[in-house]
Amino acid sequence: MRNWLEVDINRLKDNVDTVRRALPDGCEFIAVVKANAYGHGEAKVCRALDGMGVRRYAVASLEEALNIRREGLEGDILILSYTDPEDVPEAVNNNITLAAISYEYAQEAGRIAASFGLNVKMHLKVNTGMNRVGFECRDEKDLRLIADAYSLPGVDLTGIFSHFSSSDDLSEGAEEYTRMQLENFKKVLAYLEKKGIDPGLRHISNSGGIGKYGEARFDAVRCGALMYGYNTAADAPMDVHPAGTWKAKISCVRTLAEGDCVSYSRHYRAKGGERIATLCVGYADGYKRALSGREDGPHGFVLVNGVRCPIVGNICMDQMMADVSEAGEVKAGDFAVLMGEGYTADDMAADASTCMHDIIASIGPRVERVYIQ
Repeated sequence: MRNWLEVDINRLKDNVDTVRRALPDGCEFIAVVKANAYGHGEAKVCRALDGMGVRRYAVASLEEALNIRREGLEGDILILSYTDPEDVPEAVNNNITLAAISYEYAQEAGRIAASFGLNVKMHLKVNTGMNRVGFECRDEKDLRLIADAYSLPGVDLTGIFSHFSSSDDLSEGAEEYTRMQLENFKKVLAYLEKKGIDPGLRHISNSGGIGKYGEARFDAVRCGALMYGYNTAADAPMDVHPAGTWKAKISCVRTLAEGDCVSYSRHYRAKGGERIATLCVGYADGYKRALSGREDGPHGFVLVNGVRCPIVGNICMDQMMADVSEAGEVKAGDFAVLMGEGYTADDMAADASTCMHDIIASIGPRVERVYIQ
């Protein structure tokens, strides 16, 4: 193998158990497995979760949902974002729940379902402040439209949800904004209750909100980052640990002379005597090119023999280089840890000026997944 992601199923289970213990009785656990289970491998992760008794999953697309069904899993699957209305019959035939992202969308999905003599299961998405998709809830007219959606022909609304934009944010005003979103969601629920409408499964809390906003748990929470071992809300951490460790083979080690340059565009120039290891991984594998090393200092690191070694030169499509001068004996055939204990996806994200989600969701399909337990 050139490079691979080791996924520790026992650690994944420990993380799931940690979150479940924090939930009140009756609050369900929705496993967010979109983006290939945040890079960890959708098929094996979902099978493992099924063995843990998880029966609800959330994905981003119909194809992701169908991948779960192809694994023979029978739990409830919710597509969180847009699905082409033309795909409604396939979704219904595979018992997949769609997101009703607007009244017009739900109306069209119901029309198509009814034309086949079917009902399409949906969860109504409320725009409480994220302002991506969802029913508006500003005034009485908006609320009436939400209530009316529950009687659309061909539509079986089995739940209602929204999404926090800033539950894991420490910036000024973030908590106030989150609480505003929560109040908007409660306002919708209260209106439906007044109209005698059962909204179905109620959920708004993501990983950032699970530990921080207990009053936002309702009937279920959607757990993504926490399940894979990452605390997104730094001020309300839970006892979770990364389930994935990304490693790469070292193909070559050489000692540079003063003035030698490394990689494309000569952004790194040696002082002389550095031992440089070539690693079998690059940006085509999903490793962020923003972590490339420059003359003014390294942008990213790898771990070799437990020592942080700076990346030097531009990261290439399929290879990259690191200075292993301080790592002791290093030879071709050894491996480097790209992401794991000692240099996590959070660390990589900080060095690449992005977020942890971007780091792990970018791990590409040609990176082999190895499952251990």
